[in-house]
Parts: sequence; C-alpha cells; structure tokens
Amino acid sequence: MPMLADIDDPRPSRARGFLIGAAIAVPVGLLFWWFASSWLPGLILGNAVEYDARLRQEDAYMQAVCANMDLARDQSLCECVLAVEYPSLDCRLPFMHWSLVQMVDQCSDEAVFEQSLSFCSCVRSLDEQLGAVAPDTKEARQIVQTYAGCTELADALFLPPVGEL
Repeated sequence: MPMLADIDDPRPSRARGFLIGAAIAVPVGLLFWWFASSWLPGLILGNAVEYDARLRQEDAYMQAVCANMDLARDQSLCECVLAVEYPSLDCRLPFMHWSLVQMVDQCSDEAVFEQSLSFCSCVRSLDEQLGAVAPDTKEARQIVQTYAGCTELADALFLPPVGEL
C-alpha cells in the first residue's frame, strides 16, 4: 500500500543495488565452487587414504602381537583382536590401553624420557590418572582415549617392533 511519502518522493530503483551485489557475489561464489570442487575432494580422499593405511598397519601390528602373545602382557588386547575381523576399528580402546602400558614401560628408562620429554610426560600423566580411577569405568575409557593426543606430539615414540616385545 503506497504511502503519501512514496507518492511525493518515489523509492529509488533497486536494480543498482542488485547489480552491485551480484558483481560481488558471483566471483565469490565461483571461487568457493572452484575450491569445493577441485581441492576439497582431494584433501578428503588423501586423508582417508592415510587413515586407511594407518589402520592397516595397526591391524598387522595387533595380529602380529597376538600371534606371538605373552599371556600376561597381551591377554586383554588379544581377546578382542582374535574375536573380530577388523581389530583396528573394533579394538581401538584395548589397543590404545595396551599401547599406553607399553609406552609407560618404554618411558621408564631415563635416557628415553630425556629424549622424548613431552611425550613421556604425557604418558606418565595418563598412567597416574588411570591408577587413580577404577578400571573399566567411563573415566578410565576417557583417559585412555586421550592417549591419541600424546601420540601426535612432535617427540612421540613408536611402538617397539613385535620381535622386541
């Protein structure tokens, strides 16, 4: 419904504003489309390939550990690994807990501790936190899951070869 002010002073055309907005939005949209269609799928697929390769390595490692199982050390891990088809997916938490225990043993050597100060400090801290909570609780699982953050540190240690276990 037109107002008296609109009759005396009509609104300016919106075509100029629309053209300015389109001149800005179209190049930005094309830039986003180029980014999303060319670079992003490669990034996603590359990360998926790396993740898949890491899981295959973990599968092979877990199966090798369980093939040469030391019952006292590897029982909790191998109960899961031997029961499933894809241990790196289905046995993630037991493997992380087992890895944490192995790294605590490895970091108990003072020379190794000095070489990997931040990683070993992280591992020792998680081990102390695990000792303070009851096993098989939600808190214990959350502590074990934070071990993945320790492995991303710059001075992180790798699990020993299966022959050295």
